This record gives sequence, structure tokens and C-alpha cells, in this order.
Amino acid sequence: MSLTGTPFFLLTIAVLVLTTALMVWAWNRVPGPTAARYAARTGLTLLSQLAAVAVVLVWLNNSMGPFYESWGDLLGSETAVQLNTNAGHGGGTDSTSGRHPDQRLDFHTYSAGVYRTVALGERSGIKGSLYIWLPPQYHDPAWAGVRFPVVELLPGTPGTPQAWFGTMRVQHELAELIDHGQAQPMILVSAKLNVLGGNTDAGCTDLPSGVRTATWLAKDVPDLVRKSFRASADPRRWGVMGYSAGGYCAVNLTVQHPESFRSAVSLSGYNAPESPLVLRDPRLARANNPYLALRDARSQPPIALLLAGSLQDRGTVPDARQLFGVLRDKSASQVLTVPKGGHSPEVWRAMLPASLVWLSNRVAG
Repeated sequence: MSLTGTPFFLLTIAVLVLTTALMVWAWNRVPGPTAARYAARTGLTLLSQLAAVAVVLVWLNNSMGPFYESWGDLLGSETAVQLNTNAGHGGGTDSTSGRHPDQRLDFHTYSAGVYRTVALGERSGIKGSLYIWLPPQYHDPAWAGVRFPVVELLPGTPGTPQAWFGTMRVQHELAELIDHGQAQPMILVSAKLNVLGGNTDAGCTDLPSGVRTATWLAKDVPDLVRKSFRASADPRRWGVMGYSAGGYCAVNLTVQHPESFRSAVSLSGYNAPESPLVLRDPRLARANNPYLALRDARSQPPIALLLAGSLQDRGTVPDARQLFGVLRDKSASQVLTVPKGGHSPEVWRAMLPASLVWLSNRVAG
């Protein structure tokens, strides 16, 4: 049974009702001495409380994330890293699907207008899910010869790519902006970020162990999208946006890979890596600190950043202003602040309209 499906959520509610009913029915019916009766009542109470906690946790996972997309993802037993011997060498056949890497991927409907697939990155060896939204113009014969700009979307940690099309409702926001002439048609693609499963943060970088998340996101995902859709090959027409850990990742990928992305939006992100797997190597941590990379660069890459945060979300706005301060060309970059709100989807959704309009002006020109 799917962790994120409605049937499992209903099952947890049913278990809560049954355990509560059992507690009420058995409260004065437990036989034996006083100590045994009190022990039984305590056990029944704890059982019903655990059932209530399970309902809340499943509801939070479904409504505010999902943070975990499967049981394997939750338990850390399902990682996206294949580390196959062909990764990084090019050519060959996709060992998972038997598909040659030059062939189009098979996408299946996830929700209205959103399509899903699972793909193996040729360079990284990472197998991950991709969710794609195509603007209505994509299927319009008048746009048949157009190659569309693309925005890659990254979740937080823990987090899943489908959260962008569920909790965040980014496709509805962009469709409305397009209808009102405030944004240009863009392809949205959300890729798996948490490739090690559970709460293990790979740091959105290429680790010495061979886990190459940065290569997956900055090289493989753009290649996979361009092979399957009419997506632009021009890095000036590719942007990346993320929230929380995904915001840090969006900026770091753009700083490190301007050949893939030229625009980044960080929603409540931060400037320095936080993953223990990255921090254990000081050189790796320094190399993946976008603030230090930009500050110390002899020549900064031609990128633009939108750095957003809430004044009540401690650290995010100071980090944004610090990063903005080291940009030598600030003409296309911006700091966006909102006065209230914590580190939450409500704040990130409030920032979406301005962020999408900014991205449209950057990538759709």
C-alpha cells in the first residue's frame, strides 16, 4: 500500500477509531488485580495515542510535502543511486529499462497536466523520478516549432519532487500568470533531490563516495528533458528554483554550472552546505559554498539570482543579503522579502507569483 495514497491515510483513521473504541470498551472490563488493570489501561491509552500520532504524521506527509514518497524512501532502504559501471562514460543502454539513452522517455499521467517517469542518469548513475508540466501552448499547432524555456524545481530535505505540483501548486500559479500575460510559457520539471533516502542529505553535490547529485541535477536532468520534449538547449533559457535546502541547491548549482543554468531562485535558502557528508571534507564544503565561491571568484559567472525569505524566518534574509552583496553585477538580481511567516510552504507559495514572473523575464527572452 502506497505511503502517500488515500487508502493508507484512511487505514490509519480506521485504526485510530478501532483502538479508541477498544480502549473505551475494555476500560472497566480488564480482569485481574489492580496493578494488571492499570497496566492494561496504560497500554490501551498509549496504543490509541500512537494511532492518533500516525494519522497526524501521514496527513502532514501528504498535505505539506510529501516529505517521503515511498516506504523505502522513509526507511532509507530505497536509494536512487545505482553507481553502475557505465555512469559517466556515455553511450550504452539504460540498464534498468533496456532503453538507449538517446531514446525518448515514457511519461505517464500523474495528475491533470503533470506527467511522471523514472529515469537513469547517464553521467551520474542516479535513478530518479521526474515530474513534468507542459504549458498549454506546447500542444498548440501555432507553437509547434518553438523550443520552450525550462525551470527545474527542487524540494527541501526531506522532500519529494511531486510536492511542487501538490502542496506548492506551481503549475496552477504559472498557468494563471500565463493567462494574464504576466509570464511566458515555460516547461516545469521537478527532479528527485534526496537520492539517498530517509533523512540522509547528500548535500546536492558530487561526493567523493561516488554519489553525484550535482551531476544528476545539472547534467542528466537537462539532457533527459531535452531528449523527450521541445526544450531549449540554451543555458540562458534554463532556470532553477528551490525552497529551503532546495533553495541552497538552486543557487549552488547555478554558481557551479552556468553552462546549464543562468538563473536561480532561492526560497528561504541558505548559503553554506549543511550536509554532514559534505562538511566532513573542508575542501568540499568550501567549494560548495556559493557565497565563498562568488566572493573569491576572479571572474564571476554571468548569472542572476532571486533570493527570497521571510523576516521572521531566522537567518534566511541575512543570508540572502550577504549573497547579494558579493555579486559584482547586481542589475538582474534581487532580494525579495515578506514581513511575516516561518519556514513553511505557506511562505513559499506567497513568493511564487513574483518568483515565476522574475524567472519568466530571465529565461523566456
